Amino acid sequence: MASGGIVGAVEDHWTVGRVAELAHVSVRTLHHYDEIGLVRPSGRTAAGYRAYSADDVERLREVLGYRRLGFGLREVAELVGDPSADAVAHLRRLRGLLLERRARTDAMVAAIDRELDVRAKGLKVTPEEQLEALGA
Repeated sequence: MASGGIVGAVEDHWTVGRVAELAHVSVRTLHHYDEIGLVRPSGRTAAGYRAYSADDVERLREVLGYRRLGFGLREVAELVGDPSADAVAHLRRLRGLLLERRARTDAMVAAIDRELDVRAKGLKVTPEEQLEALGA
């Protein structure tokens, strides 16, 4: 189907409400993403409602992945707009970013555990040790 076409069968397309429900975002968020060109539905129903294809949902997944990692909308637009990156490249990039985040989180938990052990022994915690827990 050409981009922006009328969708007759709903089996291969999802309404904005269904996509919002599946993605755990508001319909307003999807409308905003459409308005700014970040995630545009491929078509419309005969009644004029947005209809999202599997490719549209894949792009939304990429957008939400980057957003949930803290990227701003402009940064996300650049990342998902990279013509050299396909879905696999985005998944690999997201995975790498998540692994980095997990490593930082694990290091913070370990530092907090060390501080808890020190405090449980009634010892003082140095300012350096306190800041280490924050990854500083």
